[in-house]
Amino acid sequence: MPAQAAVTGEVLFCKDENEPVDLLQLPAKKLNRIRGNDIAMIFQEPMTSLNPVFTCGYQVMEAIQLHQQVNKKTARQKAIELFEQVKLPGAANMLHRYPHEISGGQKQRVMIAMAMSCNPALLIADEPTTALDVTVQKNDPGTH
Repeated sequence: MPAQAAVTGEVLFCKDENEPVDLLQLPAKKLNRIRGNDIAMIFQEPMTSLNPVFTCGYQVMEAIQLHQQVNKKTARQKAIELFEQVKLPGAANMLHRYPHEISGGQKQRVMIAMAMSCNPALLIADEPTTALDVTVQKNDPGTH
């Protein structure tokens, strides 16, 4: 009989002045409230997170509406503002584009906008500039 490993430990997250919460002990519903809202992740490969059957705008707006309880119009405006902040060309038009219609660098920018959409307390980035164009990488001291 193979030996079984005993996995123990905790993952503590503390937002603001609140008491730390062990993320491993939270029920799924409470953990989902923290994901995206308080903790966000930018993956190195954006296609692991972007759904090819929904537009880029829909996906970012969905995250905004889910976590901030705002109407569609407000979510749309915030998505455009985020797309402008991450320097997506034609930010308003990007709302209607599907992931397969844009470059890898543009997909990465959509993911950065989505991660930033709820102003998380903790933003985890797995080499977020890898897929971006050379001019952006040149301006990022962490990529040299």
